[in-house]
Amino acid sequence: MTNPLPPLPERVANKRVVIRLSTRSDAPFLQKWWNDPNVMKPGGDPDGMQYDDDDMEAWFQRNVDNRNGAYHYVICLHDPNETPIGEFYITCDDRPGAIEVAILIGETHLWGQGYARDAIETYAATVFASGSCDAMRVNMPRDNLRAIGLFESIGFDVEHIWANGEFQTMILTQAAYEYELYKRENTG
Repeated sequence: MTNPLPPLPERVANKRVVIRLSTRSDAPFLQKWWNDPNVMKPGGDPDGMQYDDDDMEAWFQRNVDNRNGAYHYVICLHDPNETPIGEFYITCDDRPGAIEVAILIGETHLWGQGYARDAIETYAATVFASGSCDAMRVNMPRDNLRAIGLFESIGFDVEHIWANGEFQTMILTQAAYEYELYKRENTG
């Protein structure tokens, strides 16, 4: 089966973060974050996922070894050890030319320090410049006001509210992203 996603970069970086494909050596970090209710609650999973080692291996087999329609990345500090601090997930969107993203910073002591923004903006700049896609979408709980504010400040707009009223889809087009960059560079 061919991957329905456009060719995407496997590694991008800026001065603060490196976003690279996940490897099994990342499993302890992912497991810690996914099992932590404090980390998972903002994304809509208030009890955490409670993955054991077998669950992690099965997850890697499905989502990393057989990467059909998705890419899973780890966000690392741009330090000599590339210390993992979060994850960035990209999956095929049902509309041509678009990707769906999900992100979390798993190291809670780093929340509010701009690492999620750095990761999103760095990846958006890379995929838009490469021509790999012209839109990014993200789904999130409507009560996650902090994440909504972050995505809006980058240029994402609400595309639609889900029928259950609890989640929404936000979209960032290349034009909206470039406009936000222009505004930041030309206002003081």
